[in-house]
Parts: sequence; structure tokens; C-alpha cells
Amino acid sequence: MLALPVVAPALNAITALNDGLIAQRFEWAPREASGKIVFIAIDKKTLDEVGVWPWPRGIYAKLLAKLIAADAADIFLDIDFSTPSNAAEDGALSSALEQAGSGVLLPVFRQQIAAASINTSVTKPIPSLLSNAWPVFANVTTDADGVVRKFDFGSEFNGAATPSAASALARSAETSGRRLIDFSIKPTSVPTYSMADVISGKVAAGQLSGRSVVVGASATELKDIFPVPVNAALAGPLIHVLAAETLIQDRLLTAFNQTPLELLLAAALIVAILLSRSVGLANLCLLAVAAGMAGEVAAFILQKDFSIITGTVVPWLQLILAGGLALTERIDLGQMLAALANIEARNTRRLMRRIIADSSDGIVAFTSDMVIAEISESAKSILRVGAGAHLLASSEHSVAAAVRGLTALYNCEPGRIHSTVIEFVRHKDDCNSITYEVAITLSPVEEQGRLGRGSFGGCMIIRDVTSRRAYEAKLKRMAERDELTGLLNRREFLARFEGRNGVVAVLNIERFSDICATLGRDVGDTFLKAVATRLSATFPCELLARIDGDLFAVLSAGEDANPALHAGLLLAAFESPVVFDEISASVAVRVGVARVGLESAESSLRAAESALDGAKKTSERWSMYDPAVALQQVRSRRLEADMSNALRDGQFFLLYQPQVDLVTGRFVGAEALLRWRHSELGLIAPTEFIPIAESSGMICDIGRWVMMEACAEAMLWPEGIVSVNVSPIQFERADVEADVRRALFASGLPPSRLCVELTESVFLSDGGRSISTMAAVSATGVSLALDDFGTGYSSMSYLADLPLNKLKIDQSFVRRMTEDQNVFEIVKAIVLLAHGLNLEIVAEGVEGPAEHVLLRKLQCETGQGYLFGRPQHGAEMLASLAGNEASIFVA
Repeated sequence: MLALPVVAPALNAITALNDGLIAQRFEWAPREASGKIVFIAIDKKTLDEVGVWPWPRGIYAKLLAKLIAADAADIFLDIDFSTPSNAAEDGALSSALEQAGSGVLLPVFRQQIAAASINTSVTKPIPSLLSNAWPVFANVTTDADGVVRKFDFGSEFNGAATPSAASALARSAETSGRRLIDFSIKPTSVPTYSMADVISGKVAAGQLSGRSVVVGASATELKDIFPVPVNAALAGPLIHVLAAETLIQDRLLTAFNQTPLELLLAAALIVAILLSRSVGLANLCLLAVAAGMAGEVAAFILQKDFSIITGTVVPWLQLILAGGLALTERIDLGQMLAALANIEARNTRRLMRRIIADSSDGIVAFTSDMVIAEISESAKSILRVGAGAHLLASSEHSVAAAVRGLTALYNCEPGRIHSTVIEFVRHKDDCNSITYEVAITLSPVEEQGRLGRGSFGGCMIIRDVTSRRAYEAKLKRMAERDELTGLLNRREFLARFEGRNGVVAVLNIERFSDICATLGRDVGDTFLKAVATRLSATFPCELLARIDGDLFAVLSAGEDANPALHAGLLLAAFESPVVFDEISASVAVRVGVARVGLESAESSLRAAESALDGAKKTSERWSMYDPAVALQQVRSRRLEADMSNALRDGQFFLLYQPQVDLVTGRFVGAEALLRWRHSELGLIAPTEFIPIAESSGMICDIGRWVMMEACAEAMLWPEGIVSVNVSPIQFERADVEADVRRALFASGLPPSRLCVELTESVFLSDGGRSISTMAAVSATGVSLALDDFGTGYSSMSYLADLPLNKLKIDQSFVRRMTEDQNVFEIVKAIVLLAHGLNLEIVAEGVEGPAEHVLLRKLQCETGQGYLFGRPQHGAEMLASLAGNEASIFVA
């Protein structure tokens, strides 16, 4: 009791309990915030409206303008501005800070130079921003258990004492030291507004006037969340607000050294226990509980009304120890423990005899001279011996032999535990038998303080394992066989032909899903059983397996196995209909074949599956494994797997091909063309990776990135429209209208400078819905172009209904129009049609002056092709156009 107050401060468990009680007192006495500080949250709503993170710093400039106009007091932007963004955005924010005067606080952070280093450095905003604002420390520090309980008054920065955010917001003169945050102040009482609402003007100026403002992240995805004693977790900016409120409300919490008082309490309790031996234990317990509750009430009042923090865990533990002291003063503990030990020993011996006698397993305990000391009833019926009999007289000779062998082993190595397990079978009749498992153990026994050579105690446990062995056999069959067809499963099939030579074939049933959809899954299962039966009848000596849904595998072993013959036998097996449940069904199958050689069984089976994929893509009924096709499939799978990381790591980039006015030669825009530079494989052709992106669905994410990147790039051009292709898959699955609006908002590009290019396949599957979506996209103010016109399934009725602005003539027409009069007439008709529908014409593939001249005569407005420029980066394209424009458009 006397040592506890001294060692308690070093015990983490006691510290944690005290912290928990302090937090509970905060919850019992909640306080309202003063309302002098407003929290403007970067919440989920704001992130959704802006659409990108980090934001362009011009957004913060807009926010500062709103706050200054609302006559806000101090403004603390809890945002990391330590790295530059682009010059325009940094300049906009710097200008806004300059206009705000000296009322804006920007965060600096003190952090370790390296993970294991004790040296620190200060991370600060870039100079152009810091020169127009006040620096304040914005570190949020945690205790050893990871919970935030305290705040700093400040630290040294550039040789000067610099306040923390909380100290600056509360106008405190303190710039050093740490104090506890008063978490009784309710975070919900702090006036909080969404940053999106402030920027959009939904928050009235009167709600901000004269109040200090803290701007920071509250959205979970921004990860600026910290655990706190009350409310579980809070955003970092809100913790700064509560720290400032602690100073504003004069709630600086104070703790004091309780050790002298706790030592005094321990001494008083010891004296009181020794002087009150005549008092009953029940009364002492009531007095202890009353004293403890009184201490808790006092601690609550001190914390609530006087801002004094006290720990009550040690006094509670002292009261508990005092109860133990009072108990030992009244009871002879030694005699009680001895009596309990004797009773427990007798009960244990009695219990063990009962357990052995009644056990369903046979249990036999025997001595080193083979005399049975204890035996259960079930063991008596199995071994046909009883207690006191000689163990080796049992009629079960395999058990006796095992005991003799184990005894000989024990005599060679005495002092060690020796055990063995055997099985024997007892036949009940000609058809039934019982399998018993016997576990025999010999354990050393001391004789006069030493281990004798032949001294041991033996134990034998006999268990009926008949059902278990049958169940294990069933599990083995289930692990090896397909449950539906009874053929081998994939794993067992591979295990059995590992290391063998021959030919492996994989067979697939065509339109099996149609059978299941039409006749039901039960009929489909019956059909698969009939197919398995047909295969078993055709290949009775070969390895057969159902490796997946409607995929079957057959191994024809032997070095002389012929792949073509093997495939022919498989196909011939299903030339006649398969009959099941009085249904006769013709079966169409495709087969993939591969040789089994030096490679692993898994590799060989995958080769056959690859060959099957090749057969499905052709009109052939079977296909032999082709390593080149397999490599292409592997490459496609790798590209699909790498695509997500490529988008994240910036491996995708855009090139731009210029579009020019065919009459004046003026640059009017450019088409954004997607490229992929793989980190290992180099440049990947769009014709290769775009179909993979469309089939995997990644085209939606990639298309969204292209829209954002192209709009941002176009903002750097002095003029001109940027054209962005939208995949039919992206148009169908993604919200293209939202993607367009987000890209325009983030980049600041006027809608009139964006053109969305679509192909005819966009509206072929669901024309009405697609036209509605196109109308919604057109309503944003961007222009719509129909790409590759004339190469697909163009319909005049679609052209009349679609909200189009442009028609793009495919380059296959433009390149042939100078040599083929029929092609020229087609181009001429397209131009006349487009002009009749008030659509602008863009001709692709203009590579020579001849095409240029003809298109000008046809009054085609815009041209695109190598004559004007190859696909280049934006800046290179503009520079190239400036140098080549005069030579191209010489009259």
C-alpha cells in the first residue's frame, strides 16, 4: 500500500485508467463553445463539388475574398502550403493574402528530419505566401497511447518565439509550454460551415463577421483525423479550435503531485485497519465504498468548477488492498489453505477414478510390472481383462506387442517420455468390423528421489475410430472428385498426370449457359453428368476431369500420343446427340490441345486452355497450343493488371494533333490522343491497350483522367478548342456529363473550348437513352462531334435526332479521295449533308497539299493530319505550328 503511490506514475495501466476517468468527467459536465471561433470544414460535400485534391490554390483565394468581405477576424488556413503548385495558382493566393492584410495565419510544422533522429526541422509555407501572413505552429501531438490530450503554446521559428494556432486564435501571450485541452467543450457547439457553402455564398456574412475563422479538413479521406479522449476522434483543425476555446474560457487544467496525499492515505488506512479489528468486514466494505465514492465526487467537482485534474485510481487500489489487509487480520489463512488443499486432493482422486470408469474411450493405467491399476468399463470389454490383471494377458496380441516394444525402448532411454500409436481391427461379422486406435504412453516415475531404470507409469487410451476413418475416406474422395460428375477435379487431375508425357485436351460445351437459362440449372447439371458419362465411355482408360463449370480435361498418356487424333476422338464422341431425362440434345464442343512434356502439369493444362481460347475466336472446332498466341494473351493480361497502377503512377500521357482552318490556316484546336509509356515494356500502342481498358472497365477511370488533363492543358493555349474522345463503354457506364462539368470547373476552361467526340456505336444499342445523355452533355455548353463518320452504321434518322455540332470525315476517305473518284464523291456528299444540317466539317488524315486543295474547294472548314502537324505535346505543337503555318498555306 505504501509502495503503490511511488510506483504508480510509471505504470501505464494506472495512467490509462486515470485518463479514462478524466475523460468521463468531461462527458458528465459538458460545456458550450464561446462562438468566437468558426470552423469552415473541407468536408465530403466540398470535395465532391471540386472533384480533385489537392485543390488549385485559387480556390483558397476565393475563400479569403469571401471571408474578408464578411469582415471576419483572424483567419487560420490549416493547409500545408510548403510546396509550390503552378505559378498562376500560387500568385492568386499570394495576392489574396496581401489584400487580407495581417489577419491570416498560415501553419508551420516542427517534425523529425528522419524517423530515428532527434533533430527536427520546421516545414513552412513557400516564401511568396509566408511573406503576406503570420506563421503559427499547427502540430497536433499525441501521448504515448496515440491519443491527443494536450496542446502547445508555441515554439521557436527563425530565432523568434512563435505562438501555436490555439495561442494565436485566443490572443494569448504565452508561446511555450504544453497544457491539457478541456474536452468538456462540445465540438458540436462550435459554429461549423461547409467550405462549399461559404464559397457559393450560402453562408450569410453576419455569421462570420467579427469571428475568428479556422479553415481545415474534416473529410475522412483527407486523413487529418486524430483519436481524442471524448468523441472518439476529431479533425485536426477542430482540435485547434477546442484548444483555443480552452484559453478563451479560462479553462487551463492543472494537475498536482498526489504522491504525498496518497502516502498519507495509505498510512491512515493501515492504522485504521489495525485499530478496528472488532469492526465487521461488511461494515468496513461499506465504509471503503463510501470513501471511494466521496473521493470521486470531489474529483468531479474539482475538475468541473476549479479546473483541477486529479487521479483516483491509486486511492481505489489502496482501498482494495486495505480490504485484503482487513481480511488477513481476521482469518488464519495458512490453515484454511492447507484444509482446502487436502479436500481438493481427495476430490481429484475421486474424480479421476470416476472419469476413467465412465469414459466412452477405453482408458487403462498400468505399472512398470504390467499390472493394471485402473481400467474403464469400455476398456474391459475391448481387452477382456480387469483391474489387477496382467496387461500382457490380453487377447489382443497387437497391443501386447506394442507395449513390449515401447518398454524395451524405455529401458534403453530411461527418464524420457515414450509414446506410440497403433491400430487394430475387431471383426463383428463377415461384413462389419470396428477399427480401434490405441495411444500408449510410458512416463518416468521417481523411486526414493531418483529415476529407476525400469520404473514408469503407463497409460493406454483406446478409441473407436471406425466412423472417423470412414469420414476421412469420404473426405479424400470429395477432395479428389468433382461432386456433380464423379470425375477428377482440377487439383487431383494435375497431381495425377504430373511428370507424365502425352497430350492433354480441354473441352468446352458451347452455349451451355443458354441451356441453363432455358431449361433450368437442374437440367444443366443433368446435362453435365451425361457429358461426363459420354467421356468416360469414350476414354475408359484415360485421366478425365471436370476442371471448371462446363470445361472438361482428358489426358492421353504416352510419348506417341497424336494431338490431332486426340482432338478428333473428342469431337467424334459428340457427333451423336446426348440423351438425358428423356431429352435428346445435340452437343457442340470446342477443343484446345497441348502436348505434355518437360513443363509442369499446371503449365501444360494452361497451354491447352490457351489453345481453347484460340479456337473460340476462330471458326475452327479445335486448336493446337500456339506459344505466340499464348504470349499475346499473357501480355494482354499483364497490361490489364498493370493498367490501374499505370494510371496512378502517371504512365499515361497525352499528345495533341492540331486542327486548322483550311482557308486561313489559323489554329482552331487540337485533338487529345492518349498514349501509354509502360515502365518496363515501353510505349504501348493505343490499338492494343484501349480494347483491354474497355473490356476491363478501366476506360471509365482513364477517360475521366483524359478529360481533366486535356482541359487543364487547353487552358495554357492562347486559343483553340480541345477535342476529347469518349469511349462507348465510358459513355454507357460512367456519368459523362458529371465528368465534363468537373473537368471544366477544375481547369477553369470555358465550355465553348471543349469538344466531346463520339463514335456511332455509342447510340446503336440504346439510342433513346444515349441521345438523352448527349443532350445533357450538350447542355453544359460543350460541342459534340461524330467521329469516323461513314465507317460504321450511320443512319440519316440518327443524324436528324442527335444534338451534334461537328461531323468528322474518317481519314480512310480523305487519303483516297485524290486517287479514287468514287471516294471523292462520297466525301463531297458528306460535306453537303453536313452543311445541310448546319454541322461543321473536320477532315482527318490530311497528309498532302492535294487533299488540302480539294477539301478547300468542297468548303470543308477544318483539317487535321500530318500536313499540319504530328501528335505532339501541347507546347511543342504550338511552337511547331508557329513555324510551319506560312509554308503550308502559301497561295
